[in-house]
Amino acid sequence: MSIATPIAEGTRLNHVQALRGLAALLVLLAHMAQVEIRGTDRTILPESFDWGMMGVDLFFVISGFIMVFVTRNWRENHLHDRLARVGEFLFARVTRIYPLYWIVTLALFMVWMLRPDMVFSSSPNEPQIFNTVFLVPAYAYPLLEVGWTLVYEMGFYLLFGLLLLAPARWRPWGLLAWAAITLTGNLSGWQTGSAIAFHAFNPLVFEFLAGAATGLIFLRIKGDRIYGAILLAIGLAGLFMWFFSAVPFQDGWPRVLCLTLPSCAVLLGAAWMDRAGLRAPRFMVHLGDWSYALYLTHLLTLVLVARLWRKAGLEDVPSIVLLVVMGVAAILVAALTYRLIERPLLTLAKASRKRLFKERPSAAPAAR
Repeated sequence: MSIATPIAEGTRLNHVQALRGLAALLVLLAHMAQVEIRGTDRTILPESFDWGMMGVDLFFVISGFIMVFVTRNWRENHLHDRLARVGEFLFARVTRIYPLYWIVTLALFMVWMLRPDMVFSSSPNEPQIFNTVFLVPAYAYPLLEVGWTLVYEMGFYLLFGLLLLAPARWRPWGLLAWAAITLTGNLSGWQTGSAIAFHAFNPLVFEFLAGAATGLIFLRIKGDRIYGAILLAIGLAGLFMWFFSAVPFQDGWPRVLCLTLPSCAVLLGAAWMDRAGLRAPRFMVHLGDWSYALYLTHLLTLVLVARLWRKAGLEDVPSIVLLVVMGVAAILVAALTYRLIERPLLTLAKASRKRLFKERPSAAPAAR
């Protein structure tokens, strides 16, 4: 291995994008195991499929990595330039997360108004509308339950944006200080103070920070296809072994300790394979493009298919058929949502960003 050379703007990491597709598939499998019972009494997916929720952990690690990657050349000397960059960064994140989330949530809200038992019946708490709309930390889930992860995402983006106010050479130290404060708060019991503290000092924060550290390693160490393939294989083995273990999936520190390092290994291996110029599987790259739409819509699709399956009297049809129908339907809905709604929204957001924020020339090396 050697020191990495600078990476051109606009570089697309297709293997990393494929990992997003894998993460979405893992969450899909976990929820298929939970929803299967709604369509048939002869379920076949084991409880170990709960480990499919590791897709969330992989998403978090990828998020931290991508934030470091997309801001790698942001080395402005003056504070007012860095303030403008932070505005650009937060605009990009907000327009990436909220529009499609709001559209899916609005559709769900309309159903909830007519049939609340069909939407939030599995949660012990009523959804909080303010939390639902703005993804503000709260103890209750948003109306769209998978939105709980977006609360963490937006919190990470906000704090990472503040970190961008510092000169580039200080940012790795800022990430280290962030980790130290989070660990201190968690171990000191500060997490119980409020909903904001619960999220700020949650062990899941370390997955974002680990992803950011992985991004720093990728920018400094070139790697190659051999090391990339080895890391990818080791990481995948470290993740998928939990499906075959007798250990139940647990939130909090157990999931973070079990899944963070393998996720980082998979991610760094995939990124090194991108740098080596290897082609990623085309379908998985497409699935990565659809991953946000799949994440937001899949649970709604699964529940709808399962309810219709039972209403049609198909309980005696082999469960594997139901599972295939649910999986295919979820992916098709996601693909259509991406093409018809999300992609036009992203195009509009990108055009708006170009109008609002002018292109800046590369800053002098002294700003590092």
